Amino acid sequence: MGSSPLVKIKEVLPIKEQLQDDLFITCGSFEERFLGVPKKIKNYFPHEFILFRFSEPNDKRDELIEDMVEILDITKYDKNYSEIKVDHGKSLESIIAFHNHIQNIRLISKDLVVTLDITTFTKDLLLNLMFCLTTFLRIKKLRLLYTIPNRYASPEEDWLSFGIQNVHLPPMSWNEWSPLKNDLLIIILGFEEMRAWSLIDRFSANQNWLILTKPGSKPEWNLYCEEYNRRLLKEIKAKDSIPALDPAGVTKVFSKHITKEISDKYNVFVSPTGPKPQLIGVLDFVFSHSHIPINLITTDVVRHNVPYYSWGIGDTFEFFFYPRRDN
Repeated sequence: MGSSPLVKIKEVLPIKEQLQDDLFITCGSFEERFLGVPKKIKNYFPHEFILFRFSEPNDKRDELIEDMVEILDITKYDKNYSEIKVDHGKSLESIIAFHNHIQNIRLISKDLVVTLDITTFTKDLLLNLMFCLTTFLRIKKLRLLYTIPNRYASPEEDWLSFGIQNVHLPPMSWNEWSPLKNDLLIIILGFEEMRAWSLIDRFSANQNWLILTKPGSKPEWNLYCEEYNRRLLKEIKAKDSIPALDPAGVTKVFSKHITKEISDKYNVFVSPTGPKPQLIGVLDFVFSHSHIPINLITTDVVRHNVPYYSWGIGDTFEFFFYPRRDN
């Protein structure tokens, strides 16, 4: 079993009734949906609460983090609250700091019950964190929470982001590369056409596959991916589609297309630029298909178009991740 289906929830309770979770992990953001989970937490505070906080100045992010502290009355639990500094493009250093912190608070050898709010993590930070949690820690239960915004800008309104600044090949997700093979770049498209197009231009793979996010997280977003990426899709036809909120759907689609025959012919690179539950599905496929070497790619955009990025707090979903290793 990889990921359980996503279930919409109205409140966040301990994983085990009347017992504290060992860890609660989240990441501060300028998006209002960052507060989706804190507002749903009821009579619950974990043994350790860890916030990843980006170092670059951002008044909106700082304001929302202050709101979270007030909502959860964190000053009452000051000894159980920690922040991990994150510099953009240097998420691995933050994961090392996280691992050291877990050692310092003596949780490294314990069977942990963990809640991870993946809502506003960057893909690069989330990917490195998931590898750390599932490889170096003893996880008994790993619950993931994900909140969608109330609204994204429609494709007619404006871009969500501009270009890419950096391309990352996280070392823990690097498998192999051979000069005797051609390169295949697979992009799971989200709503950021410039990010995808810039990656294709920067990466210069021999072959590019595009996978649509469809259906969307809300019915009214079902066509957003196609509409946001309409120029790109005129140049490269979509290979397939994956639902926004179905990690298992990633494994189903990847199993159909990324075969041993393909990996024998190509160096396979995958960039999940859509909703974060899809990234969890990509990880499940990687873990359960180690005979097919896949290298994961993440990117940093030049700039988010903050006024048009997202508004409000939508539904929150809960699901569990059970890493399947086939070795």
